[in-house]
Amino acid sequence: MSAVAPRTGSLWRVREIRAVFVLSFAGLTSFSVTLAALPAWARQLGHPEGVVGTITGVMLAATVVTQLLTAGLLRRWSLRTLLVAGSLLLGLPTPLYLLAHDLGAFYALSAVRGVGFAVVTVVAALAIPRAAPPERRGEAIGLFGLSAAVPMMVGISGGAALTLGGSFAAVAVLGALPVVALVVAPGVPAEVVGASGSTAISRVLRTLALPAGLLLVTTAAGGGLVTLLPLQRPDGSVAAAALLAFGAVGMVARWRVGPVLDRVGPRVVLPGLVGCGVGGLVVVAAGLAGPAGVLVAGAALFGVAYGGLQTVTLDLSYRAVPDRDAPAASAVWNAAFDAGTGAGSAMLGFVGGTAWGGGGALVAGAAGVALVGAAAALTARRQPARAGADGLAEQTTDRTADRTADPEGAA
Repeated sequence: MSAVAPRTGSLWRVREIRAVFVLSFAGLTSFSVTLAALPAWARQLGHPEGVVGTITGVMLAATVVTQLLTAGLLRRWSLRTLLVAGSLLLGLPTPLYLLAHDLGAFYALSAVRGVGFAVVTVVAALAIPRAAPPERRGEAIGLFGLSAAVPMMVGISGGAALTLGGSFAAVAVLGALPVVALVVAPGVPAEVVGASGSTAISRVLRTLALPAGLLLVTTAAGGGLVTLLPLQRPDGSVAAAALLAFGAVGMVARWRVGPVLDRVGPRVVLPGLVGCGVGGLVVVAAGLAGPAGVLVAGAALFGVAYGGLQTVTLDLSYRAVPDRDAPAASAVWNAAFDAGTGAGSAMLGFVGGTAWGGGGALVAGAAGVALVGAAAALTARRQPARAGADGLAEQTTDRTADRTADPEGAA
């Protein structure tokens, strides 16, 4: 078991955080490197532009269904077992895309990967915050976000650039990284966390309607963005630069918003992030047929909201539920993330191929972010500035006490 979580100093001292970070990083690399690459690769194989986004949609449909079941899986199997199984399901099928040519094969491989991706994301989003003291939960969520945001920054743009440059084979190989990362799996505790019963998901869904809804519309806009840019700006350097700016800014925002949340709470941070999201999408929509600089600037501005709101909505989710529902809250948050990404890739990608065009699709995404964001901002005004003994706090305190009583369990 990992070392006692420090109340001061670096959270990297906790072995569990380090191991789960690596597995999450590898899983998100496999996901992100194929996110924009698969639609572009399918288009190169001759499939219509209006349907290639459904490949991502199928993967994330399987992801969402599995995520909503993962809270139950956490009652039966340990964190380590689930992370190993999820990494194998996500990484092993990815090189087989090189043998796939029809949409049915793409769908089948993507569905299997979606199951693995679901398990990795739900377990990682729960395990890293659990290993931190309650007053540093925002910072721990930021570290979990960093494990996802760095791959998103490099992987989305890199995967698109490699595919548009004729090197999809490299993308397929990189997608197997979760299998290699299993070397760190012994650092994850073989611990069953005792998720709550079968009614937890429906109960938590009602409680988390607004944060989950805000995450869903934000990631839907992001899914539309990464699908549309390579298709509507096929000059690979411009699309890759915009996606790199989107990922890089999103990475920093998702990571550094965490400590700010620990100090001032979501009521201060959330409205500004919503404004950045709406403004960034409108600028990207205007810049699709314009200068590259406008497109890159809009993608970067939207990246602030895309990254920051992921950390804020996860923090809001853990604040809103009691300790027994923390696994279900992780499942709901991850399901909202991936349902939004899949729906945005498929629906906004489809709209982009109609008379509305890519600009109209992104403006529709901006309207959704504005509407749900305004409602969530009003609710966030009632949240305390600091996380108290809610969500994961009680659980983390109990685990820290157990580790103190059993020093031989520390690494």
